[in-house]
Formats: sequence, structure tokens, C-alpha cells
Amino acid sequence: MWLITRYGFFSIVEKPGDKAKAYLTVRSRVRADLERLREALLPELGDITESHHTDYRFRAKASKVALGQALAQAAMDIDYSNFKNVVASEQGYERAHLYADVWSALYPLQKAPPKPLAIAKAQSYGGVVINDAKHILLREPSNHYDGYVWTFAKGLPEKGDTPEQTALREVKEETGYSTTILDVLPGVFRSAFGSAAYFVMVPVGKPGPHDFETQSIRWATFDEAYALINLTTNPKGKARDLAVLKAAREWVEGNT
Repeated sequence: MWLITRYGFFSIVEKPGDKAKAYLTVRSRVRADLERLREALLPELGDITESHHTDYRFRAKASKVALGQALAQAAMDIDYSNFKNVVASEQGYERAHLYADVWSALYPLQKAPPKPLAIAKAQSYGGVVINDAKHILLREPSNHYDGYVWTFAKGLPEKGDTPEQTALREVKEETGYSTTILDVLPGVFRSAFGSAAYFVMVPVGKPGPHDFETQSIRWATFDEAYALINLTTNPKGKARDLAVLKAAREWVEGNT
């Protein structure tokens, strides 16, 4: 862990031998930083040792409990709106400029494009939409087409479409909801007529009209969704949708 604070710059690690005693090693490039840390927050900090053969010249040990309490107190001590200004006031302008260089070096992180989601290749793509109440969105196909009573929105890509574009469009058309993709639902799900892969989505705003392929939509708990999907008379389609539901429940349990 790196810590850049009003008291100094520290690197905190668990060295061999620390774990057995529930200790951590607090390292610094400036002795005065460790001395300020001890005086302001961590009187339990051990003796400061010095080495010219390590990347951090100075280090000391503290228990995990004491260090955790010190970090909590450091948060309580924040009484400023500009970090670099308080560093300049308490540690000098040279240190503040060094911290500004770190800020500049890390600034591109917020400009980095999001890492694309890796979804398995399938013939069609859809979305499992989950709201804040952990209810799942189902659609009722018009006239229960092909034996489906309640199912998930999905469809085939149009020329040039990515899986994301396909899934977002199909969910919007078949449920009326605009959505945002959170993740990929692991796996490829097969029925009698092909394979499907799904994104985990959340709804954005209120729904608009859905297309003619959908008779109605509804939000359901996972238990309710299990009962509704079981009304489907297409055996392979039912099995696929129940597998999707199971994967979605596991995703929610692992991410909440």
C-alpha cells in the first residue's frame, strides 16, 4: 500500500516474519516522515532502521491493529479542501511539487478507455436486467411464440453490430428499457435453435413502448422468475432460460 499523506509518503507491506506477529513494515525514503507519523498518529511505531541497500532507506514496524487505528485517525484529521496546499504549508513547496508530479503521472488513468468485456461468441446476444431491489426483468412473448411464456430479451446481430450493441438494442426493443451493461454473464446457453450469450444490465430511467414481439414485461424475484420460466412449454428453451437464471443468481450473490 502506498500512502501519500500530510505527514509524509509511506509504503506499507507485510515482510517475511511480519505475518506471524500480525505486524506490517512501514517504509519511507525520509526518516522525518516516519518520525512525524509516530508523533501524530502512531506512537506504537517501532524503532526506525536505516539501510543504504534497499529502495526505501528507512523502515519501522507496527501492529496491524495499531496501524489500522492510525489510518482511521488520519481520515478524521482531514480538514482541508486542497491536499497539495496543506502539504506545501506543512512539508514545504518542494514536497508539494513532488506530489503534484505523482498526480500528473496518474492523471491518464481517468482518460484510459474502459477494458472491453470479453463475451463468448454466440449466435444471439441478450441482456439479463437486474434492478436495485435485485429483481429480474422478464418478457412475455406475444402469443407465447414457440412455447415461451416468460423469457429474456435477446436477438441476432445486424451487420456490423458488436455483441454489446446487439444486446442493448434487443433489450430496448423487446422490453422498452434503456440499459447499461455491468458485466458479462459467464457461459454460452443453448436451445434447440442455437446459442445465446448474455450481458448483465441495469435499467436506466422509465421504460418506453416495447415492440410487437412482446406481449408484456414484469419484474420478478429470482424465485418468482423460476416459477414463471417453468411455464414455458418449449423444453430446450425452458432449460436454457433456467440456466441463465441460475447464472444470474450466482452473479448477484457474488457481486453484492
